[in-house]
Amino acid sequence: MARLDGIDPNKTSFLMRQVFTRVRKIFGKDLTPQKITARVPRVFWVNTITEFLLGVKAKVPLRQRSLVQLRTAARVGCPF
Repeated sequence: MARLDGIDPNKTSFLMRQVFTRVRKIFGKDLTPQKITARVPRVFWVNTITEFLLGVKAKVPLRQRSLVQLRTAARVGCPF
């Protein structure tokens, strides 16, 4: 469990809500790390843009990359 409580996605700016909606569509739920980084908008946007750019430049398909990331997080015990 995270030491900080995440921010409610419905109480964020319009663009942040769009990002949360997209992530919810991909993973089926709001991710705790994303809700925590949304507390500091600059960190949230840097993280979001970085992930997007890494996804664009990746040679591995997005679906496979997401599965690998989720499996790795589960193996190391990430509670998100």
